[in-house]
Amino acid sequence: MSYEKALLIYNPYAGNGVIVNNLDRIITIFQRKRKMILPIRTDRGINLDKVFTEADRLGITKVIVAGGDGTVHMVVGSMIKCGVDMPLALMPAGTANDLARYFNISTTFSDMLKIAASDHCIRMDVGLANGRPFVNVFAAGALVDASQKTDPVAKDTFGLIAYYIQALSELPKIHPIPVKVTLPDEVIETEINAILIFNGRGAGGFKAVVPHSVINDGMLEVMIVRNVPFVNWGTLALSLITGQHENNKFISFHSVTNVRIESDEYIVTDLDGEKGPPMPVEVSVLPGRLAICAPKD
Repeated sequence: MSYEKALLIYNPYAGNGVIVNNLDRIITIFQRKRKMILPIRTDRGINLDKVFTEADRLGITKVIVAGGDGTVHMVVGSMIKCGVDMPLALMPAGTANDLARYFNISTTFSDMLKIAASDHCIRMDVGLANGRPFVNVFAAGALVDASQKTDPVAKDTFGLIAYYIQALSELPKIHPIPVKVTLPDEVIETEINAILIFNGRGAGGFKAVVPHSVINDGMLEVMIVRNVPFVNWGTLALSLITGQHENNKFISFHSVTNVRIESDEYIVTDLDGEKGPPMPVEVSVLPGRLAICAPKD
């Protein structure tokens, strides 16, 4: 009896241990489908590049990543670095799970397991920031700094609320940052509070920050948040929640294949919730680079 082989790369701490507690269940479901699971725990010492370098020799045909957006970011980065192109299944067990939200992958364990075990895939683009891959969003600015300061214990305990509380505490400290944004058809020199470049649609648990974004159209969506007076932050936050922010006077959107961001000031950057590269930053897109297991609808 021959079996296909799949890597299961999992964060043991994500989702309060939901993956660890159901590891035998995962193995059982895949064995019934004649697929062997090779589990890889994301400890500090693990070198995923070495794992993926051996993927062909080991006969691996699928990668399953179980954890949050940070774990997905790490796995995809290593896959692209090592030239691996095989189906990637998501088992979302993190705080925001922004990429899984885009594909309507449920966080209910039985549902995510069913999708992970299926063979239906959708090709998606991958962004690059100074050569470093990201699947969902590149972000820069003071609000990004707030998200990176969120205490991991608070994040595990309170989820997205921990991010929002940290962001609120940082609002009085936010100051405008001068930037030069070079798009394919124009150059924008302005002061910003944040700039986000989306491959997906949402970030930080907001499902549709850029509702018109399509993850496999070969384009990226640039969202520039210009200097927002402190008194207007409440209105802006409300417009984000209600989906009315596309008409907000402090925000502009641009569909591009590449963009360059420069600033004379230090700017914190972020890739899928992880620390990003320093300025200046060149952002581009790899069209259709990744195959994601997704619901057929």
